[in-house]
Parts: sequence; structure tokens; C-alpha cells
Amino acid sequence: MRTLFVAVALLSFATAASACDVCGCSAGGQYTGILPQFHRHFLGLRWSEQSFLSAHTRSAARAGRFDSEESFRSIDIIGRIYLRPRLQLLTLAPYCDFRRMDLETGEETRTSGLGDISVMAAYVLLDTGDSLRRHWRHTLTLGGGVKLPTGQHRLTDAEGQLLHPNLQPGSGTTDFLLTATYTLRYGAWGLSGEAAGKINTANREREYRFGNRISGAARVFYWKNAGKFALLPGAGVAVDASQANSGDPDYTEGTGGTALYGTAGLDVYAGRFAAGINYQHPLAGQLGGGKIENRARWTLSVNYIF
Repeated sequence: MRTLFVAVALLSFATAASACDVCGCSAGGQYTGILPQFHRHFLGLRWSEQSFLSAHTRSAARAGRFDSEESFRSIDIIGRIYLRPRLQLLTLAPYCDFRRMDLETGEETRTSGLGDISVMAAYVLLDTGDSLRRHWRHTLTLGGGVKLPTGQHRLTDAEGQLLHPNLQPGSGTTDFLLTATYTLRYGAWGLSGEAAGKINTANREREYRFGNRISGAARVFYWKNAGKFALLPGAGVAVDASQANSGDPDYTEGTGGTALYGTAGLDVYAGRFAAGINYQHPLAGQLGGGKIENRARWTLSVNYIF
């Protein structure tokens, strides 16, 4: 049945969240996870958080001597509508809350505000999810879009100086997004994979450019009906890779890197509502030239399907 087949939603938007003003990594991909009723519209909210410890030198990081702690939170409004049976329009509007704590002085820098809105179109190339004659069921979707410069990117500190680009809710640039998702299901078991690329342009006002990045994830899941509810636990891996930023050396030193995560999550469906939790634990990688210690990422979401 169509309502029981699951597929990955195409909203793998990479964010500009990053670490401290010396070692900002900005390698943070985010995923919406798996949604039921793939042929339906939906509107949802997602809360996400990631954090880092940063050092001014690689040797200090290796010794566990960190100079600052950064946390990046966002609340996203996510939506999908079908313009045609195989053509989707997807949007994401984030509200960002960034925090940096100097571990030596205890001084805190905090910024918040509307982030950059992303708009994408996605086309379903392959969909055998409704076929009762097939044991193996597939869905393949490709998409592309833009991230618009809607977020605040001129916030200043108490002395009126512009804050580091990593602490601005927006980048001040129009960037380009590419995505691909694939879902394979056999009975109650399934495998999902998704990849996202982000091509960044330069902020000419500040002569600064975030590095391009690519993110990917693979997940094994299991569908279980439980009365009026349906449960979908899953586990897998995710990877992020980002080029170094370019521009002012004071801002670009120690940027870029790669990170590998182990992931585990649970999605719950009841009628028109879906909710999920996803945890990503860092397994390997090198961020900011080895000056950044990556910490776990959390995502909570709730969606209304119509």
C-alpha cells in the first residue's frame, strides 16, 4: 500500500553552522530522515543541535587543552508540496541560535535570528513502491535548488565590530544545492541512501566565501506496525566533507575538514502525524586542521502530512 511505503525526503540541506572564529569548520550536514506517505504534502518542525571544542593549535587539541566551546542550534520549518505526481517543491526556513564560550575567560558570545531559506525542486525518477507484484521496491529522486540570502549576516559585537561569518545566522550569499536519494525495501526491511552537495558563492561585501561541501548518509530501517502506530527504527552512517573557506586569513585558518558519524534513530507515525529522533555520534575525521573536537549531533522532528 502507498501509505505503508517509505522513502527518504529530499531535504539534505547543509548548514553554515561552524566552530570558533579561529577554527571554524562549517562542516555540518543535516537530514530530515525517512517520511511515510511519500506521495503526500507535509509541513513540519525540526530542532537540531551540534557542538564542538576548539583549540588554537593542533598540539593543544591533541592534549585536550581547548580554548572555546561552540554550540549551534536551529529550529527549522520544513515543507513539501507536489506540483505534479512526480515533481516536488521543498522549502526549509531556519531560525538559528549560535553560542561560543571562551573557556579561559568565561566570556560568552551569542547570536540568533532568521537564517537563510532554501528552496528546492525534486523529481521522482523511479518509484515502484505501490507495486504488489514486486518483492523489491525502489524509489530514486534527484533534486536541485538554491539557498537564498535571507538571514542576518551583519550582526556586530558590543564594540560595533562585525562578528565572524561563522557566528552569523546567514551567509549573505546565494548558494546552490544538489541532492539525490534512493530507497530500497524488501518486506519490512529497507535501506535508504542520500547525498547532498552545496556550491557556495562569495560574499563580496566581506570578501569571504565558505568552502563547498558534500554530505551523505546510509541507513538500514525496519517497519513495525503497533496498533494505531507504526514504528521505524534505523541505524547507519553519515559523512560530511567541506573545503576550506577563502578570504581573510584571520577567518579562514583552520577551516574545512571531514567527519564520519554513526547514526541511530526512531520514527513514529500515527495517522497524519509523524515524529522522529536521530542521534549522530562522531566516529572519525579531522576538522579545522585537527584543532577541533567534534561532538554528537541531535535532531528532533514532528511533521503533519496532508
